Amino acid sequence: MKFDRTAPRGSAEAECRLENGKAVLEWSFRLVENSGKTAQKISVPYGTEEERSLLRKEKGCIRLTLNDRQNNTILECVQKLCEEEPMQSILLQPELWKGIRHPYLYGMEAVLADEAGNIRDRIQGQLALRSLSCANRNGNPEIFLNHEPFIPKAVRYTLPETGTEAAIQRQMLEDLQWMLKLGANCLCVEEPHKLLAQLCDRHGLLVFRKEEKQSGYVWTHGKQTISPIFQPLSGEDIPLFRGKSRSLFLPGSSTPTTLFYRYQAKWSDVPFVHIVPESIQRLESGNFAVLCYSNCGRVALYSDGVLFEFKDGEEAFSFQEIPARTPSIMLTAEGEGCCETLSIHKSFTK
Repeated sequence: MKFDRTAPRGSAEAECRLENGKAVLEWSFRLVENSGKTAQKISVPYGTEEERSLLRKEKGCIRLTLNDRQNNTILECVQKLCEEEPMQSILLQPELWKGIRHPYLYGMEAVLADEAGNIRDRIQGQLALRSLSCANRNGNPEIFLNHEPFIPKAVRYTLPETGTEAAIQRQMLEDLQWMLKLGANCLCVEEPHKLLAQLCDRHGLLVFRKEEKQSGYVWTHGKQTISPIFQPLSGEDIPLFRGKSRSLFLPGSSTPTTLFYRYQAKWSDVPFVHIVPESIQRLESGNFAVLCYSNCGRVALYSDGVLFEFKDGEEAFSFQEIPARTPSIMLTAEGEGCCETLSIHKSFTK
């Protein structure tokens, strides 16, 4: 008997419940028993009578330890495989995983040993301690992460379809960096994926999966399912990371679409300003109009290096009657500690 390394959410998982400054943890494990040509998957604690009969014969145990970032052991627990009750433990004053602002992860090791103490198998990984809940307020669902309000900034994500495992991992890491730049804090996926979940834990992003029986996305962790999370927001209201329409990136492209900057202006806390090239229009007067996206409260636009106009507002800034005296339109948009320059020949304008 060994740990099941093919399980979508990993071989070991802890359901976390926060109570008065302490974390109450209930552990679950996924094992596999190889007998001949077949492999029997087993959940601990067991969920079926067949699993129960297999585990009742077992004399071995599972030993689990948690380490902090300084590699100090802060939790250790042992339980026999034949026990019917789940393994439980309490951690005082835990360091909680708080999303992008503090994605704290504990080091975890689980050992599968026989009756004599000989090690059968060992797994190592990282564990995020967090509690997610949902409550209805005046008919609107509100999400709470560690009992604090959590406003989802979600992106629908599809795993890369082709490439080696290393290439897919590199692509996922690159995609996650773009999502962090965007200001997103959670992903919506069709099916759970172990590596993606690990990368998201490391970067501070929550992962929700598609609900099969109804519209919306849910968060599943151990026995805990928070549902429905995104029911008021249909799948069409959540931007797609990569796709042919209403997406942040087009297939095969590494350049964000205009939609990316529109959401960045809503979600990101890092000052930025973006001049939308496709928005440049020639007006009847012979001057030009342009649209800028920014999360700054004020944007200044320069034409040919000369200040044209200040605009106060939120997210979208529209400038009209911009003069351009040379064959190319040379624009610079400036926000609070950020700027961007665009030069485009007049023949490319609408």
